[in-house]
Amino acid sequence: MKSKKKIIMGLLAAVILAGAVITAPVVPFSVKAASETQPLSETQSLSETGKDIVVVIDPGHGGSNIGGQIPGLDEKNATLITALAMKEELEKYEGIAVYLTRYDDSELSLAQRPQMAAAVGADFFFSLHYNKAVPNRLYGAEVWIPSLGEGYSKGYACGDLILNELCDGYGLYRRGIKTKLNNKGTDYYGVIKNATALGIPSMIIEHCHLDNEEDVPYFNSIEKLQQLGRLDATGVAKYFRLKSSVLGVDYSDVQSTQIAPPQIPVMQDVTPPEVASIISAKIENGQIRAVLEGVDMQSGILYYDYSLDGGATWSALQRWSSAERRSTVTIPGGGGSLTIRLYNGYDLAAQSNTVTF
Repeated sequence: MKSKKKIIMGLLAAVILAGAVITAPVVPFSVKAASETQPLSETQSLSETGKDIVVVIDPGHGGSNIGGQIPGLDEKNATLITALAMKEELEKYEGIAVYLTRYDDSELSLAQRPQMAAAVGADFFFSLHYNKAVPNRLYGAEVWIPSLGEGYSKGYACGDLILNELCDGYGLYRRGIKTKLNNKGTDYYGVIKNATALGIPSMIIEHCHLDNEEDVPYFNSIEKLQQLGRLDATGVAKYFRLKSSVLGVDYSDVQSTQIAPPQIPVMQDVTPPEVASIISAKIENGQIRAVLEGVDMQSGILYYDYSLDGGATWSALQRWSSAERRSTVTIPGGGGSLTIRLYNGYDLAAQSNTVTF
């Protein structure tokens, strides 16, 4: 595989591309203080558009708030490219109006972004991001949603459809639909908390991890950053059951996951998997064939890694591909022993027994 620096070098042109697109004459949002926001121009009112669904897309970060960085790419530029593509794709559908919170490198607060959505009567607020982890072992796409009420049920239904596009269709690893509470028991993420306070369903889409080689092939060109936005748009179109004569699609009959609005906040998983065990393991043709067992009742098993030297070193994270509690895996190489760790949906790990050969 090429080095990450080489693969992404061409993305420096993304800033130029974004700059070319964002010079569009109609910019419905002001980047002034939230109290001064003028969301629509005099010549562009929602009543004149005749569109009954309003979506606001928030390209995460901006200005001095750069977000995650890797050689050749800043998250604030990646989110803008993806958001512009998402908007363009959604506008191919009938019955929808789409706005961005920023069309340039403006810096906005976590309060301003949802307030802009409220100013145009948004039916949904989508904040777009790219992930980066320390240490950089994680990979895959995830969605963060409100923890309570209709915000949770609507966020889950729409998030599931978006992840279907990003993961089942495109190939990113599915990290799931998640909530996170702060120490006061309310939503941790500012844009989600502020959107919920304004009565707007919302979510944060973390498309993939900029700093992991597993995810690099999914975002390593301008076209792929745009493709992620188009996939987001398809998930949203399916959620709202839209149709497009331009694209030749009709999602009127698409069904989404229905979950009753929770009456108490859905808290993040704070405990490691309940079960992490090697059921059997043997060496065959220079490889280890092992049956692993993992259980996490709250957020499920997401990854595993292994050690062949008693825990001195560990492999990269491997996908837990089984929907069942047991999974048969093949581990390259041999060794004197095998130990595994299982990670749940919130990246908390439990270590197994050790099998000695």
